[in-house]
Amino acid sequence: MEVASVEAVLAQVTVYASGARVRRVTTVNGAPSHVRIVGLPVAVMDDTVRVEVEGPAIATTVRVSVEAPPAADAAAEDTPVLRAAQKRVALAEAEVERLQAALARSHEAPIVEPDPSDDPPPAWAAVVAARRTVVALRAERELALREQLAAARHTLDEAQHALEAECDRDRRSGSARIAKLHELRKHVDLELVSTGTGDVKIWLEYQVGAARWAPSYVARLDGERAVVEVRAVVAQDSGEDWSNVPLRLSTAEPERFSQLPELHAQRIGRRQQEPAKAGFRAPPVGAAALYADYDRGLPRTAPMTIGKPKPMPREAVESDAMYVGPAPERPAFGAYGGLADENWDEESSRAKDAFATGMRQLPMAQALSAAPSPPPAPAMAAPEPKKRASGAPRRPEEVGRGGGGAEQQQIAREPVARLDYGNLRMAPPASPSRGTLGAADRDPWAMTIDGEVTTAHARLVALPLPPGCIADWSHAYDYAFATDGAVDVKSDGAWHSIAVTSKSSTAKLRHVSVPREQADVFRMAAISNPFVGPLLPGPIDIYDHGRFLVTSEVGYTPPGATVEIGLGVDATVKIARNTEYREEAAGMLRGALRLHHAITIDIDNLSGRAIEIEVRERIPVTHDGDDDVEVTLKQIEPTWERWTPDADGPHARRLRGGYRWRLNVPAGQKKRMRAGYEVKIAGKLELVGGNRREA
Repeated sequence: MEVASVEAVLAQVTVYASGARVRRVTTVNGAPSHVRIVGLPVAVMDDTVRVEVEGPAIATTVRVSVEAPPAADAAAEDTPVLRAAQKRVALAEAEVERLQAALARSHEAPIVEPDPSDDPPPAWAAVVAARRTVVALRAERELALREQLAAARHTLDEAQHALEAECDRDRRSGSARIAKLHELRKHVDLELVSTGTGDVKIWLEYQVGAARWAPSYVARLDGERAVVEVRAVVAQDSGEDWSNVPLRLSTAEPERFSQLPELHAQRIGRRQQEPAKAGFRAPPVGAAALYADYDRGLPRTAPMTIGKPKPMPREAVESDAMYVGPAPERPAFGAYGGLADENWDEESSRAKDAFATGMRQLPMAQALSAAPSPPPAPAMAAPEPKKRASGAPRRPEEVGRGGGGAEQQQIAREPVARLDYGNLRMAPPASPSRGTLGAADRDPWAMTIDGEVTTAHARLVALPLPPGCIADWSHAYDYAFATDGAVDVKSDGAWHSIAVTSKSSTAKLRHVSVPREQADVFRMAAISNPFVGPLLPGPIDIYDHGRFLVTSEVGYTPPGATVEIGLGVDATVKIARNTEYREEAAGMLRGALRLHHAITIDIDNLSGRAIEIEVRERIPVTHDGDDDVEVTLKQIEPTWERWTPDADGPHARRLRGGYRWRLNVPAGQKKRMRAGYEVKIAGKLELVGGNRREA
């Protein structure tokens, strides 16, 4: 069969709070019957693969497999640039070693050698001249070698620095590249049925787990205008770089379970009995007869016989072996008709688990009562368990306990994950477990890959967030922020800051001061959320006319709402608070005290623009039902209004006695506010903490 191997390019990536969904696209010329999409990372979750076909073809089969790339297609262990840098280092090291060896030989070479001939020695002057010539020649040679060695060492240092830089650049470039000789990759096999002529476009989607993101924001103020930028930090270790691809940052959970509501039928007429709730249903009678032709055409060593089952001996019923009832009432393991809707009651679920645990210990012949029941197992030295009544199923905790042979030793296995539909396979007709669904055998490669993927996911989950970032938000409103353009995110398990989108908004600037607590005036900005989605909790950097001011925090802000951000202390606005206090006797018999308090607040706007300021004050309040203390307001200039801040929680107590002034102060001018109140108490009493309430 001819297989068309193609590569699919990245089209879009949706990143969730944990995990990501990758969407790829490829075009195939014509409509081949078999298409293989290669080059996928091993982090692909097999049961999340989805395929869409556009064009004159229909996909009939989709399979995900693991393979090692052929040696001809696999990349070398290092990139060409890295190999060139390594070669330069090796050559420089070899040159240094050669020069060092030559210098060592020059040192070890003797100047005078014994004369092997019988000729008379030459004149002493000639010998001295010859020796001087040899010494000068060796010194000249050593000097040249030392200069060459110094140059070679300098070249080696440069080559090593270049190799280190290239290794760091290669490491930072990410882990996604053409598969090396020792690496594994996944591919998706498609079987297509052609319905016409023309090109076929194939969309491939799959999910990976090692991906995270967290939001951050930037607000650029320019008077009453503002530009809000949504940014994000993204980390992924999926085994492939997301290069030049649009990103969608979703607030949803990719695997969040939501049960659909059960809609009741509305009928006009007589009231009918409510249908029974869906639960466990017995399989159809005579399912084993479907294999009669197979047994007749291909007889096995122990063929199944279809017919009326023989009665089970009484001693077998009372023994520790599981009882299998008559065929019409005996459900076969794997035929759970009520599994698809997943609406089980507790009783039926326990019954199914106990039934399935016991059924896995029996051969198919016993499960279908197509063969005589086995004799009771011989007793062992272990204590004999309690006998159950006829027809009572074995309890799960009794599985694998008590006397029994090798057949009963096989029953102490973990229950099959019957709801893991992606990993269930139908047993072949020749298997004793035919007609049932069971877990597929795991490939050793797949087990190794699962371990690596799990390690990468755990490493990414443990990665600490950047300062101020929050990755925990409410999933009550799901929304996806789409990037304005294509971005790059390396598969290195580190945080990468990317720009998502930006939009113009309005900002209302005002000043707030609480001079009773602190003699500072704070500048505030109420910025409207200009996006159709919510603003999630995260840090926000504030810029005013291009100058960085402060980093603040954003809470959960729905679309259209405003987020109030503090811009710090405004040093161009000064505020001062002064108080006066006096006591006087009151009442007909001078038996009461009046405690007079006066507050004066002065505001001086030294800036070159008018400001809107809110000054908050608080006066004492009495307990409910307390008639011994009376608080009365006096002259207030200008008029103020009550101010009750929102509580921190639904059951928290709100502030009482709060008031605030709201006024405009022109540039370079001053404003004064006055407030007074008196506290009347009995002359024999005194307020806790002193009668003077203002410092």
